[in-house]
Amino acid sequence: MTSRTPESRCERATALAAQVAEIVHGGGRKYAFSYLTLLDIRDILADPEAEAESALAEAAQRFDRLYAAPRDGFSEFFVCNDDRKQMVADNKRFKELVNELHSLLHDS
Repeated sequence: MTSRTPESRCERATALAAQVAEIVHGGGRKYAFSYLTLLDIRDILADPEAEAESALAEAAQRFDRLYAAPRDGFSEFFVCNDDRKQMVADNKRFKELVNELHSLLHDS
């Protein structure tokens, strides 16, 4: 098993934040706050001047705020697709990406 150093977690989380942001961007203006927050998370994690542990902590706080909206928030986001089977697969993959990002940010 690979060691989950703060630096390796930060590197992987940066890529995941970018992937998740791109998917959320496809959801349209309704999810603009989530999209911009995910870009902020990506940028915090990618900052070469920041220490990995502090970047992860700050990114984790921002990530948790994604779920604070009372409605139309990140927790309600889903991938829309005309092909039902593809939509189910896309949403499963999206959930896996989000769960991995959460795990990296919170070291769980």
